[in-house]
Amino acid sequence: MSAITIALGGAVAASTAGAARSTSGRSVAKKSAVQVSTRNATVCRVIQDVTSSMDVGSSIDTDAEMRRRMVQMDTAKTLRKTIDAMGGTMIQDPAAFVSTDFQRAVTTGLFASCAALVARGGVGIEMAGDGGDPAAWASLVGSGLLAYWLSDLGTGVFHWSVDNYGSKATPVMGGIIDAFQGHHKYPWTITKRQFANNIHTTCPATMCVTVPLLLTPGLAPDTCAFMGVFCSMIVLSQQFHAWSHMKKSQLPEIVVKLQDLGVLISRKGHGAHHRPPFEGNYCIVSGWWNPILDDNKFFNKMEKVVFEATGVAPRCWSETHDFDVEEEAPEGWGKEYNL
Repeated sequence: MSAITIALGGAVAASTAGAARSTSGRSVAKKSAVQVSTRNATVCRVIQDVTSSMDVGSSIDTDAEMRRRMVQMDTAKTLRKTIDAMGGTMIQDPAAFVSTDFQRAVTTGLFASCAALVARGGVGIEMAGDGGDPAAWASLVGSGLLAYWLSDLGTGVFHWSVDNYGSKATPVMGGIIDAFQGHHKYPWTITKRQFANNIHTTCPATMCVTVPLLLTPGLAPDTCAFMGVFCSMIVLSQQFHAWSHMKKSQLPEIVVKLQDLGVLISRKGHGAHHRPPFEGNYCIVSGWWNPILDDNKFFNKMEKVVFEATGVAPRCWSETHDFDVEEEAPEGWGKEYNL
């Protein structure tokens, strides 16, 4: 798990400004949201006290000097410039949403390596002479279930990192970071991408984990099963994410049932994330970890640690996320490709 989390979420970079903010005659504004209907979209504006959601103990809530310093960092102005520059222009060409042969090949290779890892786990039990031992097979299955459960946590950490840190200029991860910001502006686009087109971007990095594992001698059966399931869930989470943006009438019946059972993240469960300033509810496999992390303010505490160590504020501390949000595709868009 650590290999993927570090590989996917490690690149975080941003800039901060040091100008002081005026405090004459009024206190720092608490978070509020105003939605203004426009012809094709909704303008979302949010004002947030950068310390209001950070209940991390005495160091923040009782240290008035620390609170003053954080507010006077003028992070809101800096973050606003960063956010405005991200997300780019919405892709208009429907052909860009159609899976290519290359994307299908990359996706197939990834899932083949994941399946081979799980199969290697089963073969390992047989070769060890434990094929008739129910406990050995139960342990293998348990490893797969544990991987499924922890993959939700892994996607949450990754999602939090790219939502809040770095920019389009960040090496290696810049394109993914910018795409996540674009998703906040144009959430409908993820629902129109074909399967391989949607998930292929994470496949090469994940295969840098699965293929070396396949070539590693002496790997325990339970480890093989765990990593095979974990890696496949990390990649598939992008498709689960897409389904969580679609109406039930647009989904296969089995997907709707799995969402209703809480096996996959639901539209309601993920919808809570798409409210400015886009904080919390980051996990996108099943969403089981969301209340655990959010109720314990895990990410708020991590943001404080990063800020104190580097002076870099997360984007969710921004005063405003002022941009048009396009929830639905334009009328008739993509019909020529059956999108």
